[in-house]
Amino acid sequence: MNKLKQAWLDLNSSLWFLPALMVGGAVLLALGLIEADGLLGERAVADWPRLLGAGVEGSRAMLAAIAGSMITIAGTIFSITVVALSLASSQYTPRILRNFMRDRTNQFVLGFFVGVFAYCLIVLRTLGGADEQ
Repeated sequence: MNKLKQAWLDLNSSLWFLPALMVGGAVLLALGLIEADGLLGERAVADWPRLLGAGVEGSRAMLAAIAGSMITIAGTIFSITVVALSLASSQYTPRILRNFMRDRTNQFVLGFFVGVFAYCLIVLRTLGGADEQ
């Protein structure tokens, strides 16, 4: 039982555990909303034309822009943070790295950006283009 508890604590304190859960949630949310869109269909667009009236190409462009910006932000934040941590750990103590990896705020921010990126990719994949019609 002790080994199982220690394995759970190690997994829970790793840097990518919470972001992986958030990416999984974003993928499930995307798939659920795609199914809901399939069920509602054209009726929802007719009911709310100003909110849902964008065409396929407009939606594609918006999702591509959001996906590109999210992965750029995530990469930049992660790179700057790793550089700052490597400098700090060489100056002070290597325990800074352990504290960083266990910090839930860092994990949440990284998971949010990567989750939005994954959501945009899943939804972007389901949009049909003009060449597919």
